[in-house]
Amino acid sequence: MKLPKSKIYRFCAADIAKGLFNGLIGNYLIYFFQPTEKSGIPNLLPDHRFLGYITVMSVITALCKIVDAVTDPLVAGLSDRSTNPEGRRMPFLKRAGIPYALSVFLIFMAPFGEGSPLNALWVAFFFVLYYVAYTFYFIPRNALIPEIIPDAGDRVTYYGISAALFMGSSAFMYAATLFVNLLKNAGLSPIWAWRTVFALFTVIGAVCVMLTATALREKDYVSGTSLPSESILKSIGGVLKNRTFVLFSVGDLFSYVSLLFFETAMLYYITELLNIPEAQSFYVMLAAIAGAVALFPVIIRIGKKHGKKTLLAAASAIFTVVFIVIYFGDRISALVPGHELPLGLAVGLVVAFPFAAINALPSSVSSDIIQKDSLENHVNREGIFSAVKTLIEKMAAAVATATVSTVLAIGAPAGSSVGLEGIKLTGIFAAAFSLLSLIFFLLYDETSVTDYLKKHAKAGGN
Repeated sequence: MKLPKSKIYRFCAADIAKGLFNGLIGNYLIYFFQPTEKSGIPNLLPDHRFLGYITVMSVITALCKIVDAVTDPLVAGLSDRSTNPEGRRMPFLKRAGIPYALSVFLIFMAPFGEGSPLNALWVAFFFVLYYVAYTFYFIPRNALIPEIIPDAGDRVTYYGISAALFMGSSAFMYAATLFVNLLKNAGLSPIWAWRTVFALFTVIGAVCVMLTATALREKDYVSGTSLPSESILKSIGGVLKNRTFVLFSVGDLFSYVSLLFFETAMLYYITELLNIPEAQSFYVMLAAIAGAVALFPVIIRIGKKHGKKTLLAAASAIFTVVFIVIYFGDRISALVPGHELPLGLAVGLVVAFPFAAINALPSSVSSDIIQKDSLENHVNREGIFSAVKTLIEKMAAAVATATVSTVLAIGAPAGSSVGLEGIKLTGIFAAAFSLLSLIFFLLYDETSVTDYLKKHAKAGGN
């Protein structure tokens, strides 16, 4: 049975929540816990720097990833082998949705005094819970997509819708600065203005994840699956033997890191390098998101007709150049006094294409590779593949968060965890990651994957 469009849109609702919550973590986590003087947010975490530069937030991120890395293959194995009468995937979504939403909000609710080590423990605990709940929700959910949407062309459309909703919700997340400014003008302190806005987005996200968790009856669309007989470690080994998947996944990792660099440090670029007021930063972010959403139909059409590899390589090349330019952002803005906002809008429009391509295409490519593997090996290991894909996303987030947090501290004056030179250097680091993604995308053999799927489709699936 083919999945109707109404259920496709509802199944994509979780991408709205993902955009909101990724925005909370990616755009505002460091901004909230390593605040500048302009933000008015108190320093909740201890201002310790290990080895001179490694911040408390960097340590928290690293520790969270060590704990989180164990859950990915475990959840994947549980999902692939599940004999639940309601299906292998959907029961996980129903149980993990609310913890996923609540944990991300509670990260920002550290209740102790300024600089308290107890705040660091609070943030670390709920950060771990957030990653674990994310794993229990999105590994089964993403593993289900190749099963309920078996046609490669339909999947490109699905991932286009998914990416559009994700980017659209990210745009709303960027609007947080506008809402925060309104609340501050109404008399709320900066920290509670931010927390109130985060609470609003958490409620919206919670509704969306539960809409997806109850979107369909899995057994109506999935049947005849072949459960893996090997151990989880052997399943992982089988995935890692897939050279095509590994090559593309490494490129995807570097690409996602560069994207997260931009998202994580964007507010610093806008307010510190371009000297645009925090309240106007939304317009720059909106230019990038609106431009990306407008490009989705074009990218989907080109991806279906001419392939996705070239688009991803072009996106990485553009990001590499943009990040190099960012290093000189303060000098460039000084050349156009009074026109900082138009300059910021121009940067937003330039990065619209990389935003669109990197958000819309990698999941579609991974699904193609996963489907080819299932057809060749006659075993459904979507969960393990999804675990590797999810691990890549979380590794990218961890690398970006930890690296940005540490680099930002370079050149920081006493009493601050952010320096101008550190903000500029994040561009150089991100350019290196983006260049690496370009190299690995060029190594990906897209033709062999798409040709195999077309031949199998013409043969009637035999």
